[in-house]
Amino acid sequence: MKLLLKRFWAVYFLLLFILFFLLFYPVFYWFLVIRKKPSAWKKAHKLRRLWGKIIMFLAGLNPKNTFETTIDKSKTYIIVANHFSYLDILSLNVQLPLHFRFIAKAELLKIPLFNIFFKTIDIATDRYTKKGARDTIKQASESIAKGISVAIFPEGKMSRTIPKMMPYKLGAFKLAIEHQIPILPVSILDNHYRLFYDGWSKGGSPGKMRNYIHKPIKTQGMQMSDAKELSSKVYHIIESKLKQLP
Repeated sequence: MKLLLKRFWAVYFLLLFILFFLLFYPVFYWFLVIRKKPSAWKKAHKLRRLWGKIIMFLAGLNPKNTFETTIDKSKTYIIVANHFSYLDILSLNVQLPLHFRFIAKAELLKIPLFNIFFKTIDIATDRYTKKGARDTIKQASESIAKGISVAIFPEGKMSRTIPKMMPYKLGAFKLAIEHQIPILPVSILDNHYRLFYDGWSKGGSPGKMRNYIHKPIKTQGMQMSDAKELSSKVYHIIESKLKQLP
C-alpha cells in the first residue's frame, strides 16, 4: 500500500509538472524565442522560478535554504552541487536567489518543448566530443563575462551511490579558475527522499527539500594546476553535510 501511494504521488507530480509547463509555455516562448533579448531571458528565468514554486507548493514540497554566510548576489559564481534526484534542477532553480544558467547533458535537447530552456537560457553539453566541450566552455565564458552565474553538477550524471557522490570532473573548477570567480558549493539534502533517481518505479513523497549553501570558495591567484585540489576541497565540503543524513 505504501509503495502504491508513493507511485501515485510520483504520477501526480509528473502531471503537475507537465500541466503547468504547458500553461506557461506560450509565455516562455514569447520571452525566449520571439523577443530574444537578455532582459527577456532574465524575465524568463524569473518566470521559470515562479513555475517551479507553484509545482512544489501543489505537490507538497517544502523548500528550505540554510546559508553558511550571506551570499553577495552582485557577484558571479560557479555553482556546484551533488546530483541524486530528478528534482535537483527544479530545486536549485527555485531555491537559489541568483540569476544563473544550468550546464546539463545534451540529451535534454531531445525532450519536446522542455528543450526550449537548453536551446536558450541554459547550456546543453555534449559530454562525448571535444567540440562539445569547447562549445560549452565558450557559452559558459560568455555568460560569466555578462555577470551570469553557471550551475554544474560536477559528477557529470545522477549518482546511484547515495549518499556517497561519484568522483568530480574538473570542468567546473577549471572554468572558475580561468575566470577567477568563486565556487559556490551546495549540498542538496532531501531531494532523493522526495523522488529517487528511479523514482518512477519506487515512487516519491511530499516533504522538506533542504539545501545547504556553503561559504563561497575564492579562486583568485589559483592556476589550472590547482583544479584537482580545488575539486577535492569542494567535494569534501559538500560531502560533510551529506554524511549527516540518516
